[in-house]
Amino acid sequence: MTRVLLIGSDRHFAEACVARDLEVVAVRNAGAIHNGVLTFPDEVRQIPVADQTNTEAVVSGLAHAGLSLRDFNGIYTNYEHAVVMTASLAQAAEVPTPGTDVAVVMRDKYLQKQRLTQEGVPVARSQVFWAPPIPADVSDLRYPLVLKPVAGVGTEATVRVDDHKAFQSAVDLFFPAGTPHKGLQVEEFVDGEEFCLDGWVHNGSIGFSSVGRYVRPCLEAVEAGTSLRVHRCTETTHPGIAGEADRLATDALAALGLRNGTFHMEFFRLPDGQLVFSECAARRGGAFMEEEVRVSRSVSLAAASVDLCLGTQPRVTPRKPDREVGSVHPKLPFGVVLELPRAEDLMALNGVEYVRFYTYLGATYAGPSSSLYQPAAAMLVSASTASDLDTRLDQVERAFVQGAKVSPSTSPRQMRVFQSEMLGRDDLRYQPFVAGPEHNKDKGSS
Repeated sequence: MTRVLLIGSDRHFAEACVARDLEVVAVRNAGAIHNGVLTFPDEVRQIPVADQTNTEAVVSGLAHAGLSLRDFNGIYTNYEHAVVMTASLAQAAEVPTPGTDVAVVMRDKYLQKQRLTQEGVPVARSQVFWAPPIPADVSDLRYPLVLKPVAGVGTEATVRVDDHKAFQSAVDLFFPAGTPHKGLQVEEFVDGEEFCLDGWVHNGSIGFSSVGRYVRPCLEAVEAGTSLRVHRCTETTHPGIAGEADRLATDALAALGLRNGTFHMEFFRLPDGQLVFSECAARRGGAFMEEEVRVSRSVSLAAASVDLCLGTQPRVTPRKPDREVGSVHPKLPFGVVLELPRAEDLMALNGVEYVRFYTYLGATYAGPSSSLYQPAAAMLVSASTASDLDTRLDQVERAFVQGAKVSPSTSPRQMRVFQSEMLGRDDLRYQPFVAGPEHNKDKGSS
């Protein structure tokens, strides 16, 4: 029987393996298995490890389960921080892999831009630093600038700065005293619409792709603390963008060396129509990208990943987009989650295709953060027109946010007002103090 090793908690991939009667072994962080937030099909054998991104932990976990790398026909991950390790394991097992060298480039945004610059692909000018830079070190770049980790994910720890003072403040936050140095990428800000391209490549040729547009550029959404929204593009909404994006991706993937595998590429379109490469990952996109592509094109990128990790070409018959599809990923204010709307009620709204809650009752929600990957929920919606799609996304986001109750981060007095209104009990508006009857007697006489 064909056996596949999965690194991480990719339920879509595991389900695709089970659907084909493949034996799938999932090596996952022990905490992820035991907290039960993301469950796997019963057919999947799960092996808990201390760190699913650590080679020793993964190989040791397999050994304790009586397995070795040579027992697998394919090795796969969709977890960004395990991409390089997984490529190395697959190389050691002599199963299909993009290779460790390619995986490193697909993780490192600076190396990507250097490769593409050499090949004449438009990118933002950038520099990389492994120790705290000063403003003079970036004098060749033009403000505004974007500072971010060389190998980050989800716009985490990414900021825009407009002058020397803001630059220095951002650098001080990125390199706090006493912490190990890490790669800081500084690049020129690109002012344009932001898009993504999700698909797969086999033997150097793109076999399938789907274009999406971030309604608000990712960094702008992070800075504003607003929810992430993605629309899949159609010829009606964005004529010609699919072909242009494929041409950019073909050039980019060739320069980066990715000949086989799924990919998630992000790029900008300038006001004059030029496309500018941003970055590319050797994995499927996060958020609701899998579900968006399924609904809009009848293609599962997770199923394609199974083929590719086994060295075969996916066989798909994409549907031409006949409706508008998009997703919204609402955030909640900081505090403890006390109440959530029913998922069934959200599903009953017009056009809602999928609902997923990431938060839960009793959770301390971090509120708007420095990463897009901290939503409270995700909802996918379809509609016949782009305007109807926006209306439906507004409706389902509003229903979720208004149906959720989060304790505010405020003064004790305001918290008493909140609990009084939340529970409908006026006695909780002030600090309750009640004396028994025997303590209320008139003690004035002696």
